[in-house]
Amino acid sequence: MSQPEGSTPHDEVRVSEYAGRVLRRWYIVLATIAIAVLLVVLNTVGGKTSTQGQATVFLGAPLTPQGGATIPVSVTSNPTSASTFVKSDQVMEKAAAAAGIKTGALKSHTSVTVAQAGSSAAKAQAANANVNLTVHGPWSKDEVKTAVDSLSHSLIDWANAYQDDKAQLLQTQIDTDKQQIQVLTGAQRAAQAALLAIQRSSASAADKATQSSPLLATIADTGSRIDEISAQMTTNQIFHSAATTVEAAGYVQEPSAHTVTAASKRSNLLVAIFAGLIVGVILALLWDALRRRPRAS
Repeated sequence: MSQPEGSTPHDEVRVSEYAGRVLRRWYIVLATIAIAVLLVVLNTVGGKTSTQGQATVFLGAPLTPQGGATIPVSVTSNPTSASTFVKSDQVMEKAAAAAGIKTGALKSHTSVTVAQAGSSAAKAQAANANVNLTVHGPWSKDEVKTAVDSLSHSLIDWANAYQDDKAQLLQTQIDTDKQQIQVLTGAQRAAQAALLAIQRSSASAADKATQSSPLLATIADTGSRIDEISAQMTTNQIFHSAATTVEAAGYVQEPSAHTVTAASKRSNLLVAIFAGLIVGVILALLWDALRRRPRAS
């Protein structure tokens, strides 16, 4: 019978010999695997779980007052400043008080990282940065979630300072525009009612023309002003919507918490069995070699 390419009868004999030596010392392999599994089980039982709370915050994209372009110098142009703000004593103390955690412990267990973009094109966009806030520690899920919620709310409020002021000023102008339109509409309707009364009166045509002239001017002027203010109000409403949505900082992922284990028990057991098998085979071969070595007389 032909031999497989690259092998010899001598190689097959040696492999068979090693396998036989391992089988003769099978109890060593089994004992090694059992010890490895036992160590993993004991470590798993003694291991502690922790909790992790996380939120992802969009820092916003503030535009110029006229909405033309993104402001070049802002929180989003240097998103790492978010970490400095979140780690500040005032912010940490507020979150620690809300969660019932010591400020120093919370600070040491909090991380703030800039979320990595998925493509080089996205990485090139300095604005529109997303920031991950993570609290990882030996506390309950409610405690870490409360801490993350407080930290992220403080960050959003800080990042929205300009956008909030802008939206408030725009809303004030929108309310003023609405009041002006209401006043002008009232004046226009009054002029139209007076004009109708003149037309129905028994006055001469000349008198009607004289009395109607200022009323027609009022109707035309108020109509022009209403159109002008309405157009400006629509623009302000668009800017206000942008300031509170597109430009505003907010949640990409709202605060959540979950339990974290040090490692998977099943995967650890599989690794232990595999490692125990390898070590057991080596020990079985060494032990068999020592037992078969001739003793000195």
